Amino acid sequence: MATDAEVIGVRGVFLKLRTHAGLTARRLRDTEVDTRVLADLPAVQRAIRESGAPVEQAIVDAVAAVVAELDPTDRLIADVVLALGMLADRLTDQPALANRLYRADLGVRRVALSEGWATLHELMGVEHPPQAPTVRSLRGSVEEKTLGVLAERCVRAAGMARRESTEEPGNAVVVVGGAVMDHITVVESLPVAGESVQATSFHMNPGGKGLNLAVAGRRMGFDVRFAAAVGDDAAATRLLEYMSEQNLGTDLIVEAPGEATPVAQVIVLPNGDAATIGWKNELRVALSTRDMRSQAMSRALAEADAVLVTLEAPVDVVKWTLDTARTLPRKPLVLLQASPPLDRPQQIYRQLTGVDYVVGSEWALSKLLPPFNDDKSIDEIARQLRTMGVATVCVVENFRCRIRSRELEADFDAPSVPLTDSPGAREAFSAALIHHLLRIGRGGLTRESLEWASAAMATNLSIDIITDAMPKPGDVGRIMESDQSVG
Repeated sequence: MATDAEVIGVRGVFLKLRTHAGLTARRLRDTEVDTRVLADLPAVQRAIRESGAPVEQAIVDAVAAVVAELDPTDRLIADVVLALGMLADRLTDQPALANRLYRADLGVRRVALSEGWATLHELMGVEHPPQAPTVRSLRGSVEEKTLGVLAERCVRAAGMARRESTEEPGNAVVVVGGAVMDHITVVESLPVAGESVQATSFHMNPGGKGLNLAVAGRRMGFDVRFAAAVGDDAAATRLLEYMSEQNLGTDLIVEAPGEATPVAQVIVLPNGDAATIGWKNELRVALSTRDMRSQAMSRALAEADAVLVTLEAPVDVVKWTLDTARTLPRKPLVLLQASPPLDRPQQIYRQLTGVDYVVGSEWALSKLLPPFNDDKSIDEIARQLRTMGVATVCVVENFRCRIRSRELEADFDAPSVPLTDSPGAREAFSAALIHHLLRIGRGGLTRESLEWASAAMATNLSIDIITDAMPKPGDVGRIMESDQSVG
């Protein structure tokens, strides 16, 4: 049951956060205010588990949900004082009021609230609002009273969440791969030798196939343990911050003192087709088999329901991980993301016997085979990989997956979208496939699992954001329902 001390603590945080920019995820990350009382609310913890959102965003979402249930006047005051922006979409025809109502300056917000009192109530469907408060009364007792009501509701909602929540912990997943800074450039066309073109957009974001998989898995509700190597520079700091924002633990991340973090130049065309130039700095920034034998990694693998591996790590680390995963007493599902290509793929052939799923584009999968014949068909590529022990080959590109396994040979198209491909589509497919397989049990591959994973590729489309575009289960469900209703 909620206590007076809990309510007072939450109200005190709200009173401190109302200044400046109000209650935003960025403010919560940067503030010196101790916000643990908000982060510890079970309603916020449940929001983190269900959505995979960073704790700061989960706080904002949980508080906004409670504000939406308040009486109109309290709802209006809390919305403006905390700068939640809940009325912003209703003020498009009143830009002057909208500009002041959610300004970073609390004083400006108070004046806008007082002066726009009647108008704002009318937008909320209230014909006869109470008398408008003055700025002085807002600053004095009105805001404190409203934020007290909000605090009580938040604590009470948290208590209800604690009693009603029956959700079991998410499946445990280990991801071994790369964490890099993506330099994403969108161009209308690729330049030929001697030619230059101007980009239409440029973004520098956390990325890497391993990090993409880890974030995708976290958003699917998994308890993800991510192993990768970073340098000791501003890029490494940003990557570690991003992992924390995504609720990915960093205890398996290896930092190389004084070294530069790997980067990738991703060049994307308007249709979503992409080309990548990577710089791994592998001689100086890399996981080692010694790192993989740590107690923390041993415990993570022993508890894993699935192990996802990219070819970004050194080949001896890839071999060690695949060997270890297939010999665990409780064998997890093992998925190998076949990219970037290895110089000598023959080095991992013996380890393919423990791989349940290999995922990649036709080009990437062909690079797992010796270059005796570059014109191998999909079926020939799949046949050779399966001969070496891979259970299921998933050729994933252009929003289509072609599956070749003992149980099933079929092609699946994602819901129709206006692009031909999307960066990160294969990582979205892999995480969604593992999600569905673990959710329905270990009964084997089904058409339903593959339809679900294919739909994930077409969810949250983006050509200049990769990792942040990874979908949640609800996103995939909505696009499947939408596609079925259109069909």
